[in-house]
Amino acid sequence: MSEKKKIVILGGGYAGVKAGKTLHKIFKNDDSVEITLIDKNTYHTLMTELHEVAGHRTEPDAIQIDLRTIFRGRKVKVVTDAVNGVDFEARQLKSDRTTYDYDYLVIACGSDSNDFGIPGIAEHAFTLWSYDDAIRIRQHIEKMFELAHGEDDEKIRRELLTFAVVGGGFTGVEMVGEIAEAKVHLSEKYNIDPKEVTIYNIEATPRILNTLKDDNQVLKVENRYEKMGIQLLKNAALVKAEADGFELKDGRVIKTRTLIWGAGIKVSNFVGKLGLEGGRAGRIIVNPYMQSPQHENVFLAGDNVSYQDDDGPLPQIVEAAEQSGHTAAENIAALIQNKPMVKHKQNYHGFMVSIGSKYGVSDTGGIKLSGFFAMLLKHMVNFYYLFTVSGLAQLWTYLRHEFFHIKNNRSIVGGYFSKSSPNFWLVPLRMFLGVMWVIEGYNKIGEGWLTEAKMIASDAVSQASEWNGAGEAAADTVKPLIEHVPGIVQWGIDKIIAPHAILFQTGMVFLEIAFGLMLIVGLFSFIASVATTAMTVGITLTGMSDASILWYFFGGIALIGGSGSTFGLDYYVLPWLKRWWKNTKFAGKSYLYFH
Repeated sequence: MSEKKKIVILGGGYAGVKAGKTLHKIFKNDDSVEITLIDKNTYHTLMTELHEVAGHRTEPDAIQIDLRTIFRGRKVKVVTDAVNGVDFEARQLKSDRTTYDYDYLVIACGSDSNDFGIPGIAEHAFTLWSYDDAIRIRQHIEKMFELAHGEDDEKIRRELLTFAVVGGGFTGVEMVGEIAEAKVHLSEKYNIDPKEVTIYNIEATPRILNTLKDDNQVLKVENRYEKMGIQLLKNAALVKAEADGFELKDGRVIKTRTLIWGAGIKVSNFVGKLGLEGGRAGRIIVNPYMQSPQHENVFLAGDNVSYQDDDGPLPQIVEAAEQSGHTAAENIAALIQNKPMVKHKQNYHGFMVSIGSKYGVSDTGGIKLSGFFAMLLKHMVNFYYLFTVSGLAQLWTYLRHEFFHIKNNRSIVGGYFSKSSPNFWLVPLRMFLGVMWVIEGYNKIGEGWLTEAKMIASDAVSQASEWNGAGEAAADTVKPLIEHVPGIVQWGIDKIIAPHAILFQTGMVFLEIAFGLMLIVGLFSFIASVATTAMTVGITLTGMSDASILWYFFGGIALIGGSGSTFGLDYYVLPWLKRWWKNTKFAGKSYLYFH
């Protein structure tokens, strides 16, 4: 029996995850191939959302996806370790605790911040290039407001409340927008006048957002800056940083305790020391197959890559990382399967940038958007990415962080979706509605619904009389909610229900009593609320009810949000059920569960 081919992916970022997904898809039924992904962290970081955590918009766990969750039930073994060296001749990766053999290697270790050798940046500036960076900035910004609250010295207070973000690319623009929004609620929290807060975005060139080709789009960003109170300094190269401020090339000195550096990136320090041939910013030169010219079994992807074709140089963006990871994986598979390798093709759908939570600009396929619609598009792109990485489970997590649990109204729909009240206020309504459904079902038993046809009347007045138990004597006093049954519904009554009237009526009686009891005891109250709301719609369309059914409908809607979690069995049953389901092999592999 031949020895297994060992593929190792080094790095769990966008490129590494895509490479792992692609290789799993190709080799999921091939036991002769072993795939391992190694990362120093247990989680995949959503790098494009770092500014949201740093700027107090979302909670820290919003930008983490567990790598073992991503690859659960898949042919990719995840290892948490810090690799510190590669022996290309021996085909081994080395860490402090062990070595890892490989036949094929994908290096996708991302980038590090590039300070261009400017004095003081490494010592005194914050970077925004990792989860830990985002947490440090988040904590520091709030600390500045806290210190300013108790500071009487005007000079020191001004330094504490001055925030400077260097770099007019995506990172800098998005970070400064988050600070501008955060100042509102942090000022309120620490009793500070927002007018005391000064925010700078500093760019060394004459233009921010060079990736956006349309000057009008850039102008919209600058106008948004003005509305948010952000001071934009262009042609303002920073030449020196100190603990209490920094100096610009024109001699201006700005005093601040917060300098965030987002002006450039370079190949990761680890990859830069591997001895592979480097190009611009130290990135590793590859051929069109994302393959190292020095080692035919070594491939690179993402920000590690220096590559250019007729479409230009490979940019440091998420789409480029994913596409290069996919190409590297495909060509490793081609070598193993003795198939022709495929050349990398750049194909990007556009660019988008947010300035805070409610405003953005985008250029996708020549379609230029701004404001609400650009932000909506950004969320939709995130939906798509998260679904491909971790399915519905991660989509639900994203919705909770970005909409349902958002604080200080910082989403494109404000705080409308995040407003909530304790479920115990719904307990009386839940029990009352449950009792009414039980009574409704019980009364139908007494009216003969289990023994004679009641659901086949062809006019709405007669149907409504049956729902209310009025009978023929009172038929003329009952006004149905709809006077004419829709044709398709009447056809269903005549062709499907009428021939089996007793069966359908028995089922309806059973469901009314069953759902009523579920509401009373608070068991699966979400299902019961949705089902009874749907039942009211069905009953109404068949002409079997008068206007009194409306309160059943709206009462059911009010209870959909988990009313059984307070003084109900859902409090005990649902957590146990969620744990059991999440641990099943099917749920893990399909991502069909909620965190």
